[in-house]
Amino acid sequence: MLKDSQQLSEVLESLFVLESPTIQRLINDLKQGKRNLKDSDFADLDLSGLDFSHTDLRNCNFFNCELRNVNFTGADLREANFKGANLKTANLTETDLSNANLSDTDLCHVSFEGATLQSAKFLRNRCHKTLLRKTTLPDGTLVKFKMRVTGDKLSETDVIRQYQQSHKSQSRLGEVLLLLCCYLGFQFVRFSFSLFGS
Repeated sequence: MLKDSQQLSEVLESLFVLESPTIQRLINDLKQGKRNLKDSDFADLDLSGLDFSHTDLRNCNFFNCELRNVNFTGADLREANFKGANLKTANLTETDLSNANLSDTDLCHVSFEGATLQSAKFLRNRCHKTLLRKTTLPDGTLVKFKMRVTGDKLSETDVIRQYQQSHKSQSRLGEVLLLLCCYLGFQFVRFSFSLFGS
């Protein structure tokens, strides 16, 4: 994985035609260590393995991009377009994806731990062991515990349903454990009285 802005700019130089003043400015900014790529258009590019951590990527276009193993940790991805992108094994920990378009994306083995997906468009996604934990779902629901999502052509409704089912299971398990503890506590008290007499 690329770690510094110099490596990132070198990769970008190899991907882009340098005739565009916008792209030239972007590459110069990266060489200087700036992490603001707001409003950039990366459509149809293979950006696999890049490190975009803690970068301002608001309103960026990642349409149909290859983004395998990309590190987006802590990035601002509000209103970004990922439609049709392959995000397999990408790290989206602690990202803000509010109002982002995640339709038709491959989200297998993606980590959304601590991420905000508030009002994100989430349709026809492929998920396998996609990690949600301390994640805000599109409807505002906070996933408090570790949850893995799996399925093809999932929508936000499917993810919310999986969370609710998982949450009910967790709640039932908690209730059973509480009852078991109460029962065992009662048995211990009863045993103590019989042992020491009263």
